[in-house]
Amino acid sequence: MSATISLTFGSLALSSTNNITISRISEKCARPVSTFKIPVTDGAIAETAKIGPKTITIEGDIAGTSYDDLRTNIDALHAGLLNGLQKLTKDDERYIYCQLKDFSYTYDHLTTRARWTAKFIAHYPFWLAETPTTDSRIPTSGAGYNITNAGNAPTRVKIEITADGEIADACKIENTTTVKSFQYRGTIATTKKLEVDNRYDTDDFEVLNDSVDDYENFEGDFITLDAGVNAIKYTGTAGPTVLITWRSCWY
Repeated sequence: MSATISLTFGSLALSSTNNITISRISEKCARPVSTFKIPVTDGAIAETAKIGPKTITIEGDIAGTSYDDLRTNIDALHAGLLNGLQKLTKDDERYIYCQLKDFSYTYDHLTTRARWTAKFIAHYPFWLAETPTTDSRIPTSGAGYNITNAGNAPTRVKIEITADGEIADACKIENTTTVKSFQYRGTIATTKKLEVDNRYDTDDFEVLNDSVDDYENFEGDFITLDAGVNAIKYTGTAGPTVLITWRSCWY
């Protein structure tokens, strides 16, 4: 199905329904590189660059039937953009979390129209699928299986393990594609759930046993999925249901 244009910031629709017309959208994604000179040599060394925050700039017009109406519309636009960290969408299939950094406007026609520019900063600089993907199964211990991140960038996951019978220090999940894994050293009671959340729901890492924090019994990595196919392996007591939830992710 083709994507449908749906430009919104939180609950604010950036469209003609709010007397707004968009003229330009631009994105800037930086990879800060730190270099260090090496004494008595020609050259330097450089750290491996990581992706920094993404900057998104939106420009457009805003209209009013009179000066008072135009002023009211500008006030509403500015207030809506100042609503903290929100979902910004360009279409109905992907979104990014960001917040307003700068807002400016100039009157093109003092009584009926102004041009405005809004600059947003996304500290997690990836576009995420609006619809999450899930994989739920009862895996065979030690046998791998594949799941797919349909995007072109790594993405965070939430892993929920529901015990069919008691699991005591016998629960390991690996992504053998990324060579990352975790081991849970605690006990998951029968029918209870262990949740290991790599910031899928929030900006915080979570390890919850039956909804109670149990980070102290967690060892290893908070798993991500690379773009494309990832090989997952469960090792431990037979019988639990493993549910993995993620959103395909794009640069």
